[in-house]
Amino acid sequence: MRIAGETIRRNYLSRYETNYTDKYNSEKKIYSGRNFDRASENPIDAARALRVRKSMSEIETYQDNLKTADSIYTNAESSLMSLSEILAMTYEKLVEGAHGTRNQDDLNIIALSVDNYAEEMVQSLNVDIADRKIFGGLNNETPAFKIEGSGDSKYVTYNGVAINSTNDFNAFPYSGTSYLDIGIGMVTNSNTDRIDDQSALPITFNGAECTGCGMTHKTASIELNSIQAGYPYAMNISMGGRQRTVAFQRAAGDDNQKLVETINDALKEAFQETAELVPGHTDTDPAKDEYGQFKYIDYNDIYTYKNAPIDPVTGAVDFTSMTSNEYYSLQINMNGRTKFVDFQGGDNVTDCVNNLTAAITDEFGGNSKFLVYANGLIMDESGKHAADVKNGYEFADVPITERDESDPFSKDRIDVDSLVNDPKAAETDASGAKTYTYAVNVNGKRVVLNVNPGDADATAAATNRGIAVSGTFGVPEVPYLTETGTIVSPNKDYMIVIDNADTKGAQFEFTEVDGYANNIMQLILDSAKLLRQGDQQMVARYADLLYAAQSNLSIAIADLGTNSKFIEFSQDRLEGIMINTKEKQNDIESTDLPSEITRWKVLESVYNASLQMGSSVLSQTIFDYIH
Repeated sequence: MRIAGETIRRNYLSRYETNYTDKYNSEKKIYSGRNFDRASENPIDAARALRVRKSMSEIETYQDNLKTADSIYTNAESSLMSLSEILAMTYEKLVEGAHGTRNQDDLNIIALSVDNYAEEMVQSLNVDIADRKIFGGLNNETPAFKIEGSGDSKYVTYNGVAINSTNDFNAFPYSGTSYLDIGIGMVTNSNTDRIDDQSALPITFNGAECTGCGMTHKTASIELNSIQAGYPYAMNISMGGRQRTVAFQRAAGDDNQKLVETINDALKEAFQETAELVPGHTDTDPAKDEYGQFKYIDYNDIYTYKNAPIDPVTGAVDFTSMTSNEYYSLQINMNGRTKFVDFQGGDNVTDCVNNLTAAITDEFGGNSKFLVYANGLIMDESGKHAADVKNGYEFADVPITERDESDPFSKDRIDVDSLVNDPKAAETDASGAKTYTYAVNVNGKRVVLNVNPGDADATAAATNRGIAVSGTFGVPEVPYLTETGTIVSPNKDYMIVIDNADTKGAQFEFTEVDGYANNIMQLILDSAKLLRQGDQQMVARYADLLYAAQSNLSIAIADLGTNSKFIEFSQDRLEGIMINTKEKQNDIESTDLPSEITRWKVLESVYNASLQMGSSVLSQTIFDYIH
């Protein structure tokens, strides 16, 4: 069979280009050291290489985090060690001051040194490391520790609250912890929505826990007769990790009993967090009248509940007719329990489903197994019917006047007069009882209005009793003043710390009652006060207390040391993982030079042979003779 010359030349040129490409690609692998440059050259290995590179990037991030953590822990340990040294020097000063041969001038000099030691401690604890206030918990904006007051009334605050006010170091503001992900599987605790402290490395610390907080017992007693009529007074009062400024004034002619009532009203206004419906018109100025509002809360957005639309045949909730500016209520029977479930509508069916799911979970608990479907049915995981739904209260439109958006102090108001005089009241009271109920949503919480027809004040009183009993807004913990002037905490574990808020204005007299501070800096300040008072016997007692108070500090230093060792271990672990990962990357991406050079030699020989063959395959032309 005869083969055309053109076919031979075409096949030759094709093989020649293939041989050249193979040789060129082999040279490129040798010079670059890489097995491929594009994913299209080797899709499978390219995918593996991307996974390896992602792992290397994560490891580098973890290594950087560990370097930051190492710096933080090193400096934190140095700060606490400096506190330990200051404590030792303070203890020596107190022992010196307790010696009976010292005169008052000597004691005053020692007291000045002791006060300075407390200041040095505060500075050490407020240190910034890696742009973090490491002893401030979650507070990264302001110094965590401060010494407030002056003279013999100095006291330590932590994140704005007196350190003596509670024995619970977690009760202070910003008492949480910041964490770094170091590659041990950081996860979030589903119950608290906070990072699981076993899955990440803490990089900020609760300063109140490190240095101690609270007291053995403490309250304060106000000298009522020192408060004059007609003058404005204000006090800073800390209790249970909360601090408030309470203003009060004694009216002309008020006796001590009336003054106690005035101060207790101010304390309640400052500390109570349970909403109360204001009964009756309380002010002659309509612009200031709070009648129909809920007080003791920062704001009140009030909404009327609506019965959720339900299909009478299937029992399915109709999400399609709901809107996001309405609140709905259902009575749901599931797992043998019946509960009222309130939820906000949504802009679409998906939002409604999510809102109802969250509300059911809150009421029945996170272990309940159910699914809310877009068709409005509530099913279990196997697709079977899981819950029966029906409407709860027969809700009506409660008359609500919305707040003035231009006035930041304005609040929503219930028109109680219209509510109690509504002629529909008789229709909703099928039992013939004197009261009937409506439910409204106040700041996302259900409040049942116990309405007394024709009696607005009785309606407010009954509603407030119901709110208090239900615990909807929590149990209020409000300090109160006794007839003798002693401020009492409702929780025996809470301490009362007070001070005049306006140091330049009217001042009232008070005394602190009982108690030794648990905080080392407060102990130092209190011991300096005793030195200035010349009470050497109590100075000796405080020297013993200060010595014993070092236990919290020692535990904190030991914890830092343990975590520092863990950081070293983690750095070594990640270094080993990085080495193994780089080896894996080399196996996937790097060229095997000995094999590739051998292969290149073969391809070069093939390429050279193809060049020699070209002289016999390709016809000579006139251009071959032109030189």
